[in-house]
Amino acid sequence: MAWGARLRDLRSGWQRAHPRCADRGCNLTRRMSRRFGWWHGRIQLRGSSYCAPQCFENAARECFSDACTSAIATSPFRHRVPLGLLMLSRGQLTHAQLRAALEAQSTNRHRCIGEWLEQLGFATEQQVTAALGLQWACPVLGWKPPHDFTCGRMLPYRLLEHFRMLPVQFVAATRIFYLAFCDGIDYSALYAIEQMLDCRTQACLISRRNMDQELERMGHEARSGDLLFESWRDPAAMAQITCGYALKFGAEQVRIVSCGEYIWVRLEAKREFATLLFRHPLTAPLQEDPSLGEESCARLIAG
Repeated sequence: MAWGARLRDLRSGWQRAHPRCADRGCNLTRRMSRRFGWWHGRIQLRGSSYCAPQCFENAARECFSDACTSAIATSPFRHRVPLGLLMLSRGQLTHAQLRAALEAQSTNRHRCIGEWLEQLGFATEQQVTAALGLQWACPVLGWKPPHDFTCGRMLPYRLLEHFRMLPVQFVAATRIFYLAFCDGIDYSALYAIEQMLDCRTQACLISRRNMDQELERMGHEARSGDLLFESWRDPAAMAQITCGYALKFGAEQVRIVSCGEYIWVRLEAKREFATLLFRHPLTAPLQEDPSLGEESCARLIAG
């Protein structure tokens, strides 16, 4: 009985230290011949553990397939009271001014009504930002956000630029991430950040001038660890590239999330991380080079 209990304890301890690979096609030959490719022997994806590069690549391909079939854009949020009417009801505009701004906007749909109100001199930037805060029912930051170096590095600059979004503060104790927008809140971006960083997000608004200044400053900073792939790639090629960089980086955990026009990949190793961004297949330009083969992937890993 004592020997039986001892064997059960040893088996239980071994299973805890070496959990089963989540890949259904994994076998002993693959584990023995390929697991040495990992610096640490295991990698996590979607809460599951994989013991070899081929096992991880198969799982990553499924993740990319799901991300590629997800919607890249949602219909814009419709407010009950448009911004112009809201400012009109507050006595900040006249009917003639609102009509003139709407006519100007009809000639250029790329600029929102708030920008036209400012350009025509009918409202100040502070008035437009305050009205946006009422429209979106969220606070407005009336001061320039602090330069939080660590917080700014948590999100890829291309996503910040794309969504016109600014990281303000990350509270590690409560895992709340405060983010600022200037033209309206993109809830799809907030949801992607919550999935990627396992946190809760809180949105606020700042003026376009502050947003432009901060994005320009961050764009001039050297940002290592962010890699962007603009050309079209299918899920198999994305998985192969991600596997190569995971090996090279020594990643212990990989997260894959669809975020607007991009598929966002985060490689984590201890306290370090790296970012890969793939353009969504529906928005990416055609790829000039063929997808990476085994030889190209080997060069990528060795490089």
